[in-house]
Amino acid sequence: MSNKSKKNRNQKSNKTNVIKIILGSLCSILLIMTILLVSKPELLYRVQGVLLGRKDQYVSLKGKNYSKTNLQSFDLNSQTEWRSEQSLILLNKTHALPEGFEPQMAEYKDSGVQMNVAMLDAYAQLSAAVTENTGDKMYVSSVYRSVEEQAEIQANDPEIALPPGHSEHHTGLAVDVYVFEHAGMNFLESEAGQYVNKNCYDFGFIIRYPEDKEEITGITFEPWHLRYVGLPHSKIIQQKFITFEEYIDLLKPNKFYRYNNYLITRQPLNSQIVLPAGLQNIIYSPDNTGHVIVTGQVND
Repeated sequence: MSNKSKKNRNQKSNKTNVIKIILGSLCSILLIMTILLVSKPELLYRVQGVLLGRKDQYVSLKGKNYSKTNLQSFDLNSQTEWRSEQSLILLNKTHALPEGFEPQMAEYKDSGVQMNVAMLDAYAQLSAAVTENTGDKMYVSSVYRSVEEQAEIQANDPEIALPPGHSEHHTGLAVDVYVFEHAGMNFLESEAGQYVNKNCYDFGFIIRYPEDKEEITGITFEPWHLRYVGLPHSKIIQQKFITFEEYIDLLKPNKFYRYNNYLITRQPLNSQIVLPAGLQNIIYSPDNTGHVIVTGQVND
């Protein structure tokens, strides 16, 4: 073989090796990126936002530290300007209605439908947005249920229905919705159902039993079952791809968390609540784990 032939062969071999190295590196990078995206749902959310041209910006939930000199102790029972809600109470198979619980109910728009007062305005806004964006009118199949009604439902469907005293419907904060000819799982086949599952978080609602979270919630995917938790909690739950149970666990007791212009803290359920001075529009709700979640807005 001539020297020229050997040289050409070596050049081709070198090019082949370089290509193999490049392809191997690209595969490694893609594998690492895939692992990161799967293990970091918050990062996946950001990437999806860029690819889909989503207008909303990802905002992280960050721990916030305050010195003792910047904190004040407040008597929860004497704060008449704070708003008391039931929006963050947790009910599931292991958390039943607390003893003596009475839902704060009111009628929705003279419809005869009873809802928790915390979600009246938010549900009206969501319902109007569904009609405006899809042309469909959203209807309610179930909101509030008594313990007796839940007992009857469980007797008829013991494998799926929650035991009496454990259903979110007892709080009036859970609402099962549908549109014409699209109820249950078929709800997601409608334009309205798709809109609700993508955008309900902007109105303070979450898909309470999301897909692939059955091991945590104990309930299979229900795209029609909305739960009101209020803002900004619904957005955090959405952006972190977590369940309501996981969100409660995320908020460590006596810690402060900053989300955009909101400050969130979860503290033991007693009369004394410690907060930084200057917090505005304060809302508090028991979470049914022995704690109260306080949410306020900051100006800085």
